[in-house]
Amino acid sequence: MGQRIRRLGLLLVVVTLAACATVQIAEHRVITGRITDQQGRPVPGTPVLVVGRRLDLDLNFDYKELDRRQLRVLTDHEGRYRAELIPKELGNNFYLFFYAEAGFDGVRFQKPEGIDITGRLREAKELKFDQALLDHPKWKEVQQKITLYGADSMRGKVLRELGLPERIDRGVSDPPTETWWYYGKGISYRFAGPAIAGSYTFQPIRGLPPPPATK
Repeated sequence: MGQRIRRLGLLLVVVTLAACATVQIAEHRVITGRITDQQGRPVPGTPVLVVGRRLDLDLNFDYKELDRRQLRVLTDHEGRYRAELIPKELGNNFYLFFYAEAGFDGVRFQKPEGIDITGRLREAKELKFDQALLDHPKWKEVQQKITLYGADSMRGKVLRELGLPERIDRGVSDPPTETWWYYGKGISYRFAGPAIAGSYTFQPIRGLPPPPATK
């Protein structure tokens, strides 16, 4: 009898955890908010993602992701966004992200943490989330380099698009050459004087420290 009660108790705990982590919602929901920089200025044209995962418990009572879908919207000129959705069409577990692989200014801003909105979607039909994007720790250094080379120079444009290179190789030819390596993005640029003399693309390398830069 005692063992049966313990099993029923365990089952109740599992069901409760499942109910907290997942939710089926077939009604319309609206998520709005405003994205600003850390000075309070609007950030237009930046992506906001609602990511829905379809989770299910396996025999070990662990969640298994069966599917993943997303809804993507952009902020307007005032930094405001509006996402309308029927959650069930995306999944049963939901996160809100204020960045995406494309469209987010990762040179200027840090990527903020995602927000678990599963429970909030259950509780309310309209949700509001404002977010202030913090400057990237290396943004000031990037700005200094852009000022040094000039915003309209090829080096300045590469810095604004990709940030600081992970490695720089310098040659002794005339004119002097520099090769800027962006391992995480899978591209390098070779500069001869002020111009780009060539570029090379490769499979992005992540998690490996680059060799020391050539002095």
